[in-house]
Amino acid sequence: MAVNEAQIAFRTSKKLSDLKRHIEYRPDIDGLRAIAVLAVLIFHAFPTVLQGGFVGVDVFFVISGYLISKVIFSTLKKDSFSIADFYSRRIRRIFPALVTVLASCLIFGWNTMLADDLALLAKHVLGGAGFASNLVLWGEAGYFDKASELKPLLHLWSLGIEEQFYVVWPLLIWAAWRLRISLLLIVAGIGLASFAVNINWIHEYPTATFYSPLSRAWELIIGAGLACLTLNSRSSSISYNRYYTAVTEFFRAEKARSAISIIGLLFLVFAMLRIKDTLPFPGKWALLPTVGTFLLIAAGPVAWVNRVLLSSRPMIAIGLISFPLYLWHWPLLTFARSANPEGLPWTARVGILFASAVLATLTYLYIEKPFRSGSRTQLKVSVLCASMCAAVVVSVGILKSGGFASRYPEIIQRATEYDLDGYRAALRNRVCFMDIGQDASQYAPECIDKGDAPLWVLWGDSGAAAIYSGLRGLAERSGQFRLAQFTSSACPPMIGFEGGNPACRSNNQWTIEKISQQVPDTVILAGMWGEYQKDLLASTIKQIQSAGVRKIIILGPAPAWKDTPSRISFNLWSSDPLHRVPSERLDYAKYGMGHDFKVGQGLDSRTETAEKELRLVAKETGALYISVADKMCNDEGCLTRESASSGAAFYLDIVHFTPHGANFAMRAIASELGITTP
Repeated sequence: MAVNEAQIAFRTSKKLSDLKRHIEYRPDIDGLRAIAVLAVLIFHAFPTVLQGGFVGVDVFFVISGYLISKVIFSTLKKDSFSIADFYSRRIRRIFPALVTVLASCLIFGWNTMLADDLALLAKHVLGGAGFASNLVLWGEAGYFDKASELKPLLHLWSLGIEEQFYVVWPLLIWAAWRLRISLLLIVAGIGLASFAVNINWIHEYPTATFYSPLSRAWELIIGAGLACLTLNSRSSSISYNRYYTAVTEFFRAEKARSAISIIGLLFLVFAMLRIKDTLPFPGKWALLPTVGTFLLIAAGPVAWVNRVLLSSRPMIAIGLISFPLYLWHWPLLTFARSANPEGLPWTARVGILFASAVLATLTYLYIEKPFRSGSRTQLKVSVLCASMCAAVVVSVGILKSGGFASRYPEIIQRATEYDLDGYRAALRNRVCFMDIGQDASQYAPECIDKGDAPLWVLWGDSGAAAIYSGLRGLAERSGQFRLAQFTSSACPPMIGFEGGNPACRSNNQWTIEKISQQVPDTVILAGMWGEYQKDLLASTIKQIQSAGVRKIIILGPAPAWKDTPSRISFNLWSSDPLHRVPSERLDYAKYGMGHDFKVGQGLDSRTETAEKELRLVAKETGALYISVADKMCNDEGCLTRESASSGAAFYLDIVHFTPHGANFAMRAIASELGITTP
């Protein structure tokens, strides 16, 4: 259908001049848009095929900076620039497709999403409607943030950066023009300042650098700088065209321009093939796609790559629908992944991309184009603004209601509740559980109970921190021990371990030194063991034993799931024609992370494999091994809540216990711990 759209465009417009807006239409830039959006789509659907495809967003930034700035500069030159007209055109360009996608996501989410997921979607709709998605996602970033592939509007972060830029940029350029300040000087100064922020922040504040408009503005300004240089004007107050003329005279030949375009294309190809999402980005790596885009646009429409590849009809057709295609593809992928936590086959992903192209073409033809062209501009802007306001009102209502959990029965509500704040409080987040960026010096005094009862130390990662509330309940009910909690994000209790948290080594060393000082009666080593190699565990146990600790307990991992049990239960309930409440036990062979699942460098993360390895270490070192999975699972499946009539959810996500789950699990193993409770 994309190719048909190009044919429609060419039948209705034999001359390129018919496609002019404010500035001369360049079909090669639509082709460049096609490369950008195809790269993003391939990366999102098949990340291992094009690992750097996400740089397509950076290509869009440069294109947008060039085109919008050229419009501003051209209208300033003609003395026809109007702030109201500028934003009117932005509304008619952005709102039609955006409102359509936002409304569709809300409707689909209402019928398929859990309450907390729907509330989060509503929050992201508000971010998208206010062009602040990047700031919302920046604020959400953290260890317990929901997985990015489950956020249907995650991709709107880039639109937020663009529109935030265009709130300030036209006003700044207009003011510089009125004051007769060199626009090239303004462009260069702000661009260099933004790039400096990007370079200085990238290692210390990677999330902020990715989402902040301050560290991303330089990418749009690269395009703005090209627009400034290429503007035909005799007035040096608009641009210093004598510099550009000197350069273009040297490269005036078509062969030279073609060489520039080939170099630019090679920059893009290299970036898409070699850049990985594990590299610090944007940083210096973003120069590859942005400079490559700069060269391709600067080469002009007569250059070989631009004329033959980018200006081809299929590329133009995809470029014309690139904006709605970008908007549609990610929600379709996320909703499909939510419905199929075991993974989408490649055929399904291809089908989703095809469906995205169909929806994008329909959106472009019947929603976007009617609002962008024709008369009655003021009415169209009013309708679009009213539609966006309606989406905002609906989203506020959903957010305030917590996602309207009343849509389903009370027992399903309880089985699917998501209390992140309560969870964080229960594991004493940032107090006795050190989050990423915290070191052991920040453990609070209350992390060690006062009193005369034997001291038990809980040592491990977030999986260990999640069971703290269960151990606390045992301690209070039995009075047989007091408790110390030393837990750190992504840090298993193994001396010398180095992982994703740079503080692991020092935090674990601090803990073993504290154990040597306190000489506790018992040390409990706990964590999400399937995520780690365990070759350092035996030597750690020997160090604990040498400190004089009487008992060392290796606590087995909690059963882990391919998707959050609450979502699995909800999907089972909603897909059942009779809406019967699912069993408290889920089929672990089907839904559990116990079969055919590996992470990173061949590491076997299956629960059963982790248990075998841990039992062997316990036998070799004399530690006591206690299996949590044995108490949670039987031949019928593994528990996700206590009984058929009790809806209290045991899991916050795919592996972390809620306080309900922690209390149940610790009560179940109390006798093996040597604890008797009333």
